[in-house]
This record gives sequence, structure tokens and C-alpha cells, in this order.
Amino acid sequence: MSYFEFEDVKRYHQPYEDPLIRGPYWKPGHNNAAWYNFKETLYPAATVGFLYEPVRHFVNAAKILNGYYEWPKTRTEANIFFREVFRTPSFWKDMMKKMGFGFVHFAGDVGIKMTAWKLIYGGTSSPVEYADWNCFKLLLCAQFAFIPTCWTAVPFEMASRAYYADKTWPVELRRGYSSPLNALLRIPFEEGPSYLFKGGYPIVARDYVFYSFFCGVYTFLKNKFFFMWVYHDFPYNYIKLLNFFGAWTFAWGIAYPFHYAREMVDLWPKERGGHCTWGNSYNSSIRWMFENIDILYTNFFANYWTYMVRKGIPIWIMMWMLDNGGFFTNSMDPHLSLETMIPISMESV
Repeated sequence: MSYFEFEDVKRYHQPYEDPLIRGPYWKPGHNNAAWYNFKETLYPAATVGFLYEPVRHFVNAAKILNGYYEWPKTRTEANIFFREVFRTPSFWKDMMKKMGFGFVHFAGDVGIKMTAWKLIYGGTSSPVEYADWNCFKLLLCAQFAFIPTCWTAVPFEMASRAYYADKTWPVELRRGYSSPLNALLRIPFEEGPSYLFKGGYPIVARDYVFYSFFCGVYTFLKNKFFFMWVYHDFPYNYIKLLNFFGAWTFAWGIAYPFHYAREMVDLWPKERGGHCTWGNSYNSSIRWMFENIDILYTNFFANYWTYMVRKGIPIWIMMWMLDNGGFFTNSMDPHLSLETMIPISMESV
């Protein structure tokens, strides 16, 4: 068999398209295994844990110190002030705790979610001569990826909450957690595994809605505006930023109220007699929110930027890095591209 005959065989028998079969397939490539995808998510998780968390810890320590001393006005005062930030009690010890838990948290939460997304969406392909149903395919892939994984943030957030709440209890009632990671490891054995999932409904709803819409909308925008950096010479990161911003705003605009429902039930003042307005039910508070969303929608975004600093920015960082790793790209074979099918016409555009 000559070289050209062998090329003809490969051309007519592609993994996602064959002259006798026209339709979409799900067939992950050799580099799209679950463990390989999860390993790829560890790099952005390490970036968040070992770079972003120390910066956030330093800023918080500076704010605490500002409660006792005014902000510096001269360079000499700045040198003294920020040197004292590093000398605040337990600064280095607490920073190490946050770095370790931050890495484990985002690897075990965002990492698992995006591993499922890459495995499912990354193995799809829309062959030539098949209707463009990408908008439906993206949402369908999101359901398969995030319905089984929407709970992964609950144990980490509950462990963190238990660690900081433990410091406020009377001494005789404290569990003595040494760090959020220590609480995460001890609670399943001391309180039972179900303890880590108590009150997790708003977190599950928040993450399911956010990741489904963000991954779906961003991938849709990326597919539709590819010509902006391929043919119009706009920098890819510039178009990526615009697509990110649109998908991010749309997704959190729907998902954040689910997160705020938790604050409404747990932190809002109680009625006379200590009764909760919604009967300590997250479902009742969320239903009330949607019944009054026409006049109170913007009120449900209280503390939005505080939450963004704590968890939103780390998710943004991870998503940005994962896009560079191909997590929002599926198995579109080179022979399906417009450049391959009509090279002369495409070069003349």
C-alpha cells in the first residue's frame, strides 16, 4: 500500500466520522482520562493555595492591624507597619493552615467538578453535515458533569465553618480543631460523615447552577467567537476576558442568590421569640426569594464582593488556567476544520 493510499484510508475512517455514519459521538481521547484530568487541575489548585491564599492572608492581617494603628502615610511608616504585619500573633502558622486547606479545598472541589466536565464534554464532537446543536449539547454535558459532583464543596465549607465556630464556643464545649484540614479529617469519625453535609442544600444548588451555566455559556461564546482571534488578529486573552466576563456575570447572577439564602436563614435576626422567618428551611427561603425577585433581586447580592474575594477569585484563576489546558475544548478533529475543507477560500477571507 502506497503512502497516499494509506492516507486515503485514514481520511475515510476517522474516529468521529465515517462516510456511512453521520452523527455526534462521545469518545474521549487517550489524554482525556479522569486521573489525567484531575492531575491537570492540581496545578491551578496549587496556584490558588500557595500564591493567592498567602496574599489574602497578608491583606486580612493588615486590615486587623489597621484596627489598632492608622494606615501609614510615609515610606518609613509603611516599612514599620508592614513589618509588624508579619509579627501579628500566629501569622505564619495561620498562613500555613490556609495554604494547605486552600490547596486541598480547591483541588477536591473545583478539581473534581472540572475533571468530570473535561471527561464528558471533551469527548464530544459534532461531525461535518450534522446540525449545529452545540448550545443544547453544552447544557446536556453540564448536567452529566455537575449533577453527580455539585456536592463536592459542602464538606470543605462545613469543615472550615466548624473550625472557626469552634473558637467561639465555651471551653468545655470546644472540639479543639487545630486547623480546617484537621476538622475535615476528624469530623467524619467523631460526629459522623453526615455531619459534614448538614445545611449543604444552598451550596449544592449554588454550585450546580454556577458551574452548569458558566461552563456552558463560556464554551458557547468561545465556539462562536473563535474568528475574532483566528482571523481578525485580536489577542486571544482579550477575547477570552470578554467571554469570561459575560459567562461569569450570567452564571453568578443566577447562582449567588442560592448562596445568600444560607445567610438569610442562619445569620439574619430572628423574629420575636427566636423564631426563624422561614422556619429554618433553606427551601422556604429560596422560594420566598424567587417570589419576590422582581422587587428585591439586587438585595440578594449583599456581601457579593466579600464572597468573590474569598472564593470567587480563586475559581476565576482556576478556570482561566484550565482553559489554557484545553478544558473547554472538545475533540474537534483537524479534518473537520474550515481551513482543511476549503483552504483557499479561508485564506482569502
